[in-house]
Amino acid sequence: MGSPLFTMQDWLHLELFRRKYLQMVDPVELPYPSGDLIKPLMVQEWLCEKLFNTNRCQHLPNTRYVFRVMKKLLHTLEKAMEDPDKDEIIDEFMDRFTEVLGKSKQDEISEVQEKCAVTYTVPVIEEIPRTITIMEAPFLLSSGGDSGNRTWAAALHLATYLFTDGRHFVEGKSVLELGAGLGFLSILCGKCLGARHVLMTDGSEAVIDLAQGNVELNAVGSVVETSILKWGDSRIDKVLIEESGMVSYDLVLGADILYDPQDFPALVTTIRDMFDRCPRLQILMSSAIRTQSTLDSFLEACSDNKFQVERLDIPIVPEREQVGFFYSTFESIHVYLITSVLHREEDTPGTFGCRLA
Repeated sequence: MGSPLFTMQDWLHLELFRRKYLQMVDPVELPYPSGDLIKPLMVQEWLCEKLFNTNRCQHLPNTRYVFRVMKKLLHTLEKAMEDPDKDEIIDEFMDRFTEVLGKSKQDEISEVQEKCAVTYTVPVIEEIPRTITIMEAPFLLSSGGDSGNRTWAAALHLATYLFTDGRHFVEGKSVLELGAGLGFLSILCGKCLGARHVLMTDGSEAVIDLAQGNVELNAVGSVVETSILKWGDSRIDKVLIEESGMVSYDLVLGADILYDPQDFPALVTTIRDMFDRCPRLQILMSSAIRTQSTLDSFLEACSDNKFQVERLDIPIVPEREQVGFFYSTFESIHVYLITSVLHREEDTPGTFGCRLA
């Protein structure tokens, strides 16, 4: 921020606050900076420019969220004011607060159902942070049994691994995502991880329509495509075959799709169909462990179908150490690598042609 009064730790505190704010982390859990840190006018200007200025920030959280954060910051600033002749709150901050105050008078139901911009920052500190913005309903847990309205912790955990240590799974590869929801993982692969081609699939036409909007929002339409794919559907051939008539997917991703055992027969059928056509296919499955018996049921189904399943040693990043793709560590999250029993280690790696039924 250009001032000798500020240490790197001060800047990092403000930057992590900004990143969590743009990801719409619960306002109660945000690492609010102290009054002494934000009292200088240049810091107030930085906050307005980076967090609240609608002309300079293309995608901001919803109005009620912005209001709650600004209210807390304003209270902190007011408590830090010691000398009325020297200390002041800049006009831009007060004008913006007044504006959001007037717009935040909507009922709680509207806020819960509202789609808003949630911006995820890659988990590294860099001068120009790379981001992925997803239009989602972060406060909507489910709607008619649909869990595709938000990005879940298992996806963020897997994304952190892929971005840091697992990039080799994606770079230069063709990727298909099952149960992609709003498309965070697929867009990450196409935007930041160097995937050659990505196809995000989901069984819900409404969710895929929203995902397509996120593809356009992140300008990755040249790499990422969308398609409806219902598990167990024979349409799998139409999804997998490209113009050449050969399948070219190297990797399948699935995040937090192992929550309903009733879906497992259809899911396993789809996996088996993929392996029948693509013996060298690799599948990365990330799942929050809510009920051990549910996970055991899926693993048993994999064993019955002679899939090779390996749990990868991917430690959950403690929340205090996370610098992007923030997620709660309340639940255990496991990541499994699933391959076909027909997979031959002697085969040369890379894109492969696959048999068609």
